[in-house]
Amino acid sequence: MTVKILKKPFFLPAVVIATLLLLSVVRVYHYIQSPDVLFLTDREGASWIKRDTEFDLEAKKTGEFNNVFQHRFYLAQPVSKAHISIQALKRFQLFLDDVFVFSSQGPSDRWKQVHDVEIPFSLEKGPHNISIHVQSQNTHPAVIVYSDSLPVKSNPEWSVSEDGKTWERAVSADSIRLPAISKQLPSSGRALIAVLPYLAIIFTLAFFVSFCGDEVKNRFRRLFEPSTIRWIMLVLWGGLSLNNMVRLNFQVGVEGWGHLEYLEFILTKGSLPLAPDGWQMFQPPLNYLLSAPVYAFLNQGFDWPTVIKMMAGVAVVCGLLQIEIVYRVARVIFRGKKDLQNIAVVTGAMLPVHTYACQYFGNEPLLAVLLSCLILLMLPFIASEQSEQKTRTFVVIGFIWGLALLTKMTAVLMTPVIIIVLLAHSVKVHLPVKTALKNILVVFGVAIAISGWYYCRNYLTLGNPFAGPLDHQRFIHWWQDPGYRMWPQILSFGQSLVYPVYSGVASFWDAVYSTFWLDGFNSGISDFVPWNIHWMIAGALLALIPSAFMLTSLIRVSLKKELAYRNAVVFSLGIILLFVAAMMDRFLNCSFYSAARSIYLLGIVPCVAILVAVGMKPFLHNRVVRSLTWALFSCWAFASWSAYIVFYPQ
Repeated sequence: MTVKILKKPFFLPAVVIATLLLLSVVRVYHYIQSPDVLFLTDREGASWIKRDTEFDLEAKKTGEFNNVFQHRFYLAQPVSKAHISIQALKRFQLFLDDVFVFSSQGPSDRWKQVHDVEIPFSLEKGPHNISIHVQSQNTHPAVIVYSDSLPVKSNPEWSVSEDGKTWERAVSADSIRLPAISKQLPSSGRALIAVLPYLAIIFTLAFFVSFCGDEVKNRFRRLFEPSTIRWIMLVLWGGLSLNNMVRLNFQVGVEGWGHLEYLEFILTKGSLPLAPDGWQMFQPPLNYLLSAPVYAFLNQGFDWPTVIKMMAGVAVVCGLLQIEIVYRVARVIFRGKKDLQNIAVVTGAMLPVHTYACQYFGNEPLLAVLLSCLILLMLPFIASEQSEQKTRTFVVIGFIWGLALLTKMTAVLMTPVIIIVLLAHSVKVHLPVKTALKNILVVFGVAIAISGWYYCRNYLTLGNPFAGPLDHQRFIHWWQDPGYRMWPQILSFGQSLVYPVYSGVASFWDAVYSTFWLDGFNSGISDFVPWNIHWMIAGALLALIPSAFMLTSLIRVSLKKELAYRNAVVFSLGIILLFVAAMMDRFLNCSFYSAARSIYLLGIVPCVAILVAVGMKPFLHNRVVRSLTWALFSCWAFASWSAYIVFYPQ
């Protein structure tokens, strides 16, 4: 019976998903208990409450913030020895009928302690007033209050004041209003209607070409070759990027100033920075060492805004290389299946996150190229037919991985992927344990030889090889809304389908969706949209098309054991889930709204391309269904390209 279950097609995907879910639950539980993580949970029928403030997209200076919460209640009969349970973010003083009762003591890292306060005097029949003064640091003051002996439970009926004079209704802490810019822009439905006439033309053309597929292919055979489609994508994407290099506003770019400060540090001081030296100084140095000579050369002949724009050329080159890698991945996975290769190439090239993230300077594009290359190198290890690989293959894998580790610490996530893939390969080709371990050691040894010095330097100077991402808040002097985490921020989804721009402030899944299928965080710009508004926002609904194909691929691999691309789908799914889980971990650990951005998924674009292509395959058999499928897919691809080409200088 056990053997039969192990052979079920859904078993391996189910194990992968169940393992990640279990680890996620354990991690969330740890964060609920950890005082370093500002995670708030409602309980006992009471709600965490705070002052109703407009969501602020700008960073705030660090400091202490004070609010007073009060509530009037009525006792039908006298009560003695009453108890009130209070937890505040982070310190509080309790007053009852203007009499001081209790003050939380000790360091602020004990804020998760629930204080069971005994009222030291009897309460007479009649009205009473409870007042709680809350002091927070680098977050909004919030409190939760409940009692079994008094009719007191914190909820939005309480009042709150910033100065103790002007009072307003409190709100539940899980109530997060979208920033003003979100609803000043068109909704996704209105945006889609605005571009519908143009999409109708694309839909009609794509439907006609697909419906007359054999005749068209015979006449324009070379045009539909995957290699030709690859070149078309390179030209379209490259032309868009070169156009934007001239016309895009130089201020556009997530964390752009921090990356340029890194370059300035290298050029002016002739050494590599440490994490405490600046905002982005915790990043590994490879991208900056390669870019510094370009930056120095440009500074000699151009003004500052022009230099910033031209530095985007580094990211553009990386984006073009990634399209080429996706093409080569498609050739390996979908050998002999030209239609699936074409789907994968178009998907990889036109993914919005791949386009907008490569329009300005940063370290994610280089990391994406290296991780995509690493994925390409591991494909022979997941093929249905495998043979023993030579030592040089493992050396190359270690070399690319080492470069990735020297570009961004995110590459550490590939550790379990590499181990599992190499072990599975060893079992598949019946390698001795000694040989399997030797291959893994070769990969790790080469990677450590290339990047280990940087992490040793961090350990020796800062006491932590990964100083920065884990200790980032020690090295910055600002904070962002919302300032804490709650369950609705983890479990809810939907704002990104209606008002997608900055919808990611509402929840993790809205952040992932809106920054993957469009530039939902507006590339760090809070006062204007640098892209074509209607096309970009319409992408929130059009993205349901490739999303549905990805879901279809997961269903197929769960139901069909003999699926030719099963290993590739499971491999891609595992990597995507791993990276999303890492994003969730960062989201919980860092209470900034910008903590969850799909730009961190840029390196796994080939995995997404594989899932979309496999998911489209069942719809390509029937002539009419195939034509509809290609027409819808073409509309999404065209809209994704049109959204991010800037027509007028900004």
